[in-house]
Amino acid sequence: MNKFENSGSGRKIWIIIPFFLVIFSFTTPYDFSWPSDVKHKKNFIQVNEAIYRMERGNLGRRIGLVVLAFYAAGLLAVTRNRFRINGAAGWLLIIYFAWVLMSLLWSIDKMFTLRRVAVFAILWFAAIATAAHYSIKDLARIAFWITGVTAAAGFVNEIRLHTLDPFYELWRFSGVFHTVMMGWNCGLLALSAAYLAYSSKDAKKRYWYFAALLFGLVLLVLTKSRMALASTIVGLFFFGTWVSTARARVAAVLLMLIAISISYLAMGDGISSLGDLALTLGRGETARESIGTLTGRLPLWNECFRWAAKRPILGYGFNTFISPKHYVEISQNVGWIPSSIHSGYLDALMGLGVIGLFGMLAFLSAALIRVLTLARENSTYVFVASVLIWFSYNIFLEANLYLLPTFMTFVVLTFLARLAFLPAAEQEVST
Repeated sequence: MNKFENSGSGRKIWIIIPFFLVIFSFTTPYDFSWPSDVKHKKNFIQVNEAIYRMERGNLGRRIGLVVLAFYAAGLLAVTRNRFRINGAAGWLLIIYFAWVLMSLLWSIDKMFTLRRVAVFAILWFAAIATAAHYSIKDLARIAFWITGVTAAAGFVNEIRLHTLDPFYELWRFSGVFHTVMMGWNCGLLALSAAYLAYSSKDAKKRYWYFAALLFGLVLLVLTKSRMALASTIVGLFFFGTWVSTARARVAAVLLMLIAISISYLAMGDGISSLGDLALTLGRGETARESIGTLTGRLPLWNECFRWAAKRPILGYGFNTFISPKHYVEISQNVGWIPSSIHSGYLDALMGLGVIGLFGMLAFLSAALIRVLTLARENSTYVFVASVLIWFSYNIFLEANLYLLPTFMTFVVLTFLARLAFLPAAEQEVST
């Protein structure tokens, strides 16, 4: 097992970090009143209000995306051209993106689809430019600081609003945006902290990164977002298993078995209550009752499959199924107001048809194969692989990590762009 490459140039990241913080606070957007709105039920809206917001859009998000587009153009203008098509990953991404653009031809709402495609294109444009300019370790540091600052700001904001209440079963840590989104933020913080801790040669920095890892995991648990937590555990397990020695792996397995045995001896049949707690993450009886429907997702997905049967090949246009056209009917049929399909894979099916879904799966598979191949030679790519596994696992039950212009989405796209269009990372001098 080779050591991590010194692939962090550190160039200008202290300029880009505050820039990204500001830009993505607009595109996400950050909402410092969100915890209070949730506490007082102000986040619940009617179908007509949801449709109005869809049609109107968000002015701050538009401003942020325009600035992001100018940033990408300017960065590409000063970046040395190293682009190339890296085999299947590169060609499949090009084909998939072409299919996204072509969906404008058969979209049920062309202007709505055009807006969604424009957001997607700007994110990819900025991700490609960023991937060409910054090393993987630079990107890990950027991700660490932005997600760390966001998590800390969210924690302070909950204290400021007097909404922090970990022992109340209906409370979930959100901070500055939706709890699930905060779960993604904390998950990426944990993954980047783990990578930086293992790759750092400075003992003091290593302890600092481990402390940040613990901080991120604690806040992640407090979000009570089950998929965000599960995907982070999977990503960290993959990373830890890959970078550990064989002796450490055996020791970890033995410690886990001992812990399970002691827990069973201490609690007996009461250990089943721990399983129940793990499934609900302390969210109470309501969450326990909704497990069978995946928190209302199964009725929504059944509705999606009913609509998919009508347009199975082409779909309804990229990210356009949940749109003003038939939002009222969908909401009435499922009994609640969905903001998305809650599955990135199913969203691909609904928007782009069977061809688009298989295109997406083929591209992600090719990217994972490439990154695992590269990780055998350069352990820096183990971090990239863990992030892609985290992402792929997450979008089974969530679509917005794949669709919304959040910083977490941007990081994933940057790594995918790197795998598809840039040469493998060379060893660089750390600064």
